Amino acid sequence: MKTETKCRVAACAAGFALPRYRDLPAVGLYLDQTVQYVNACFRTFCGVELTPSMVSNYVKKGILSHPVKKKYTRDQIASLLYIVVSKTVLSMENIETLFKMQKAYCSAGAAYDTFCKELEQCLPFVFGCSSTLPEPAPDATDERLLLRSTILSAANKIYLDCCFDALRQEQALWEDILPDLA
Repeated sequence: MKTETKCRVAACAAGFALPRYRDLPAVGLYLDQTVQYVNACFRTFCGVELTPSMVSNYVKKGILSHPVKKKYTRDQIASLLYIVVSKTVLSMENIETLFKMQKAYCSAGAAYDTFCKELEQCLPFVFGCSSTLPEPAPDATDERLLLRSTILSAANKIYLDCCFDALRQEQALWEDILPDLA
């Protein structure tokens, strides 16, 4: 991969930040609005995407609670932001298990903000924008360690998807240029 391409890939994670729980929409969003909101948060990463049918399936399977008057709440949006990242490396059964573990120990807002912090530390590290990744606290709970492992795995998967996408773009560019040089 060319240096320019590597820099472009790394730039995807540089300065990445998710809205905190208090900054998520306080009013309910309809399905299409919810999907657009979640996808906008990850627009710089290929392979991290949510569709309306995915959301409907999560509700049908009981992983996500039913919308109230067809609107999705702050808690549901936070859950979807977590799911869209985690589903790249975990089964829905394991995601559901992590949700149950989290609910036993903290509020949805606290769990979501912890997820944001972990993701914002892991992505720049994996993408090469940061040379250090803070170690988990020595007394970190199993839930916290599972969250870190999930996010680190997902960050690596997102990185690989971005690299392969960049390589395909690079190759397509050369294929367009080479006939002109002949």
